[in-house]
Amino acid sequence: MHFQLLKLIIWPKNQDFLPQTVEFQPKKLNVITGASRTGKSAIIPIIDYCLGSKDCSIPIDTIRDHASWYGIVIVTSIEQILIARRVPVGNHSSNDFYFLRSAKIVAPVVILEPNENLEGVKHFLNGLSSVPYLNLHGGEENVPFQGRLGFRDLMAFVFQSQDIVANQNILFYKTHAHEHREKLRNWFPFIIGAETTAILQARIRIQEIEKLLSRLRREVEKIGSVSDTWVQNMQAHLRIAREYGLLNDNYIESTDTIYLLEIAGALLDNIPDHSNSSLENIDGSNTELRELERSEESLSLMIASLKKRLNDLKGLQAGLIDYGNSVMRRKDRLHISKWLIDMDSQAGECPSCGSNEHPSRSIEIEKISKVFKQLEEESKKVAEVPGAFPREEEKLKIELSKLLEAKILLQQRFDLIRAKDRKVQEEFQQRKNMFLFLGHLKAHYEIFQKLGDGGTFELQINTLQAEFDMLREIVDLDGVSKRMQAATDRISARMLTHLKTLDVEDKYKEVAPRFNILDLNILVLGSTNHWHYLSQVGSASNWVSFHVALMCALQEFFIGLTNSPVPSFVIFDQPSQVYFPKLKKRSENDTEDTDVKFPDDEDANAVKKIFRTIATSVANSKGMWQAIILDHADDNIYGTEDVHEVVVWRNGKKLIPSEWYEQETD
Repeated sequence: MHFQLLKLIIWPKNQDFLPQTVEFQPKKLNVITGASRTGKSAIIPIIDYCLGSKDCSIPIDTIRDHASWYGIVIVTSIEQILIARRVPVGNHSSNDFYFLRSAKIVAPVVILEPNENLEGVKHFLNGLSSVPYLNLHGGEENVPFQGRLGFRDLMAFVFQSQDIVANQNILFYKTHAHEHREKLRNWFPFIIGAETTAILQARIRIQEIEKLLSRLRREVEKIGSVSDTWVQNMQAHLRIAREYGLLNDNYIESTDTIYLLEIAGALLDNIPDHSNSSLENIDGSNTELRELERSEESLSLMIASLKKRLNDLKGLQAGLIDYGNSVMRRKDRLHISKWLIDMDSQAGECPSCGSNEHPSRSIEIEKISKVFKQLEEESKKVAEVPGAFPREEEKLKIELSKLLEAKILLQQRFDLIRAKDRKVQEEFQQRKNMFLFLGHLKAHYEIFQKLGDGGTFELQINTLQAEFDMLREIVDLDGVSKRMQAATDRISARMLTHLKTLDVEDKYKEVAPRFNILDLNILVLGSTNHWHYLSQVGSASNWVSFHVALMCALQEFFIGLTNSPVPSFVIFDQPSQVYFPKLKKRSENDTEDTDVKFPDDEDANAVKKIFRTIATSVANSKGMWQAIILDHADDNIYGTEDVHEVVVWRNGKKLIPSEWYEQETD
């Protein structure tokens, strides 16, 4: 995938300053050279952070404290892309991104607000690299190390950080973590083109088909183990069908499964509403029984209605009695009219106001007494239950008794008919048994149908098997294995070409090493004709040379693929570190940036070979991939041929300009 770096941009926290921009040249070997502690080793973490890394390994303090956003400008085959990300807060990576796409990017001087988030950037990068939207197991569940390949997984091929570039045990970025290592190993056949998206889809579908076929074959095996018994059962069912009159007399018993299925199928297609038994008087009996049932239903409704009326009447009568008793008790206790007359006859004080001077007292008291007397007489009437209640109750009881007697007579008639006509009972039971039988027959018919060559199970198995065979041709395991071997052979051959121009022992320049994708390691042939892992090879100069040779070989291989998802750039952080001379111990008061001087000796020549090999690989590939080296070495080492010197960070020049933080100190 054509994906190269144009710029690295750092926006200052203090907006009085302009952003710091580091410009790269595509299709070239780019070199950033400088002294120690100038920010070279922050380049890879910053680019990785902008490309959606979950964690942030950008050095703390100066590089974080005085920046507000980090960004990179990328060039693809069709456009330029700006991806900027806000600086992390403490140990928490930011979810704020600023994203811009254009034919030519003009970076903003200040970024005020984000316009994208981490998931959106990852989604875009996944689409840009055309990684398949598939996992390796095909299921919804989370299977370790077999999840979907993402753009982030491909960062293993583009970053050779200080701890990786000369590591004898680890070849790829972040594969020291078991999770990243195993996932990369599982996806390597796809990454090198031995597998395609169509093959992955076919392989996932094959896994699904294998599960389905296994289940269906277990079902067929289970059914087939008792098929003889079911043939006998089907014959017995058809004999019973003939007894019910469902089959003609010309039916002939057979053990031929197809014949049995045809007979049973025709029978089930023409299920009668009732049996065809010839009973002459069944219809008349059934008609009379239905009439009796309707009469019984009508009587039951009338009886229920009368019982409800009786219950309601009794409830009302009981309520009146209770109320009358209550009224009588109050009357008996009080006798207000009599009490008023008695009080007046005693010629005492007025019972109302207590005065003795009422000339008309007796007359007024008598009037009041008469009123209370009338009320007491009325209460007697309420206390007595009206005579209509007993009459209505008796009437309802008589009607209910008549209906109950009619129902008893009806039941006797019903029992008499059933007792006299046993054929009715037989027809009832026969009809019930016939439909039960037809239900059993249908179940056995469906099972028999699945057993036959044209049955559902066999059809499903044959269809799935045909699809399975077709997919096996697509997957072509032998072809995948051969393509993997051919790919690793080409990579190994390219490695040998580059090793011949690097600082390795002569014996490693004669036989191509083996790039083992199963172990993500390199095997070299020893003097005893045994193959050994890189970790068993001595000297860090050998290790860094194998790393450089492998990265160049992989990029040359990837650009030769039709659709490689791997970005076409590699960043090497200080590959010359294995040749560093020993530095004198710095004093506590020494604040000068430490630089490394390479004398003109064999170590300097070895470092020159690293730069020359990488530059030659990029040039021979016609700029189809881009290399960036971050190193102490100066132009006396890397020269000018096919090399673009990006920036020199010496004499106070650094990734973070000194004025950004010196003003704060002042």
